[in-house]
Amino acid sequence: MLLACGGTDKITSRSSSNKNTRKSSFPPKNKKRVAKVDTVQWTEIKTDTKSKNSDLSSNYGDSNRKDHYNIVMLIPLESAEYNNSGKGNERMINYYAGAKMALDMLDSEGANLTMTTIDIGNGGTISTKLREAQSAGADVIIGPYKKDDLKKAAEFAKKEEITLVSPWISSSKTTNDNPYFVQLKPSLLDHYQKMVEHVSQNYVVDEVVLLGQEGNKTDKNRAKYIQKLARSYYRSKERTPIAEYFIPLDSLKESRMLFYDYLALEKGEDPKTKVFLIPNMNSKDESFIYGAIRRLTAERGQNNVIVYGMPIVLDSEKLTFDNYNGTSAHVVTSSFVDKKDKTVAQFKSKYYDTYGALPTKEAYEGYDMMLYIGRAMVKHGSGFQFNMNQDSKGLLQSTIALFPKYQSEDENIVTGNKIDYFANKNVDVIYFKDNRFQRK
Repeated sequence: MLLACGGTDKITSRSSSNKNTRKSSFPPKNKKRVAKVDTVQWTEIKTDTKSKNSDLSSNYGDSNRKDHYNIVMLIPLESAEYNNSGKGNERMINYYAGAKMALDMLDSEGANLTMTTIDIGNGGTISTKLREAQSAGADVIIGPYKKDDLKKAAEFAKKEEITLVSPWISSSKTTNDNPYFVQLKPSLLDHYQKMVEHVSQNYVVDEVVLLGQEGNKTDKNRAKYIQKLARSYYRSKERTPIAEYFIPLDSLKESRMLFYDYLALEKGEDPKTKVFLIPNMNSKDESFIYGAIRRLTAERGQNNVIVYGMPIVLDSEKLTFDNYNGTSAHVVTSSFVDKKDKTVAQFKSKYYDTYGALPTKEAYEGYDMMLYIGRAMVKHGSGFQFNMNQDSKGLLQSTIALFPKYQSEDENIVTGNKIDYFANKNVDVIYFKDNRFQRK
């Protein structure tokens, strides 16, 4: 395996004479490379509200537009920690390979960028790596991967007024009073909000049932937050406008009809529509998720059963097409690759021609991240986050919509004007139809 660690990939405008784009020799030619691991690091529920949009660039000065930009990526490529399992290392290699593909696209668009890669997995402190990034003239820093390192990097970026982009971690506790910090992974709360919003737009409240595990404190706390959202979206004064059903785990294996109260039909009664929300995301809940969906598939009868779930429903190896079809599965997710899309097919072909391997989930993520940041910098400068009109067209598996997270805010009015950080809040709902998941 050949790794280009600590290297510089330079792309300049086509009219420049010093173009020096180095072609990567990885990932290795392994057509079976698959890494099905969720890189989102979730935090616990915290009440969130919508921010009021404003012209932030007028408050924070210009966005530092210039002719050339330096991007520094802090990424663990050769980390012994990742090499022990192999999977983490492969994920980062594929992510980097996708980012390099985006650099090629930006080159074709006439962008003038230099990307320096600093391996944060081969020894040395994060402080040392950050000084290396600064010495490289970083206009934007991407990474690092670990939560503790990210906190230190965020404080460094705040002090030095360098935009820091976090593509892997979603947390409201990384930093504060820091408009130079940009979080690309939508939060868990954003997923819940999208779920309830979408359900409220398509179904009446009496058709909806929130599922959870009996005796599970996390599920109980999550239910309180979702009910709060339901009160808002359904304009209800009820404490729990959505019906709740906390299922004993042992009952998932029993033969009795588990969802009788919701799906049983009286003689002559027409089939009904029932929507079941399964907001569990943690991998330790996969057995519960699978068990509930399997039972709903078996017990639905003539009823129209719809399940709304989190990305784990899409990634589960236990669920089958019959389960997805039988429950008209809907998944709330911030990233989805539609293999039928022509742009995706073109990327897949070019990636294979370049690396001799099929792109993984991480390759698509790396491509979208770098393409978005590169275009945003060219258009708005290194302080692109202050401009509320970023363009995320042409991305393969996501849409990025950055919004400021304020220190103090209520439901309608932003009190004060200090920004804690910027965050991507875009979340989509995909659904299973014609034997595949697709966007609405």
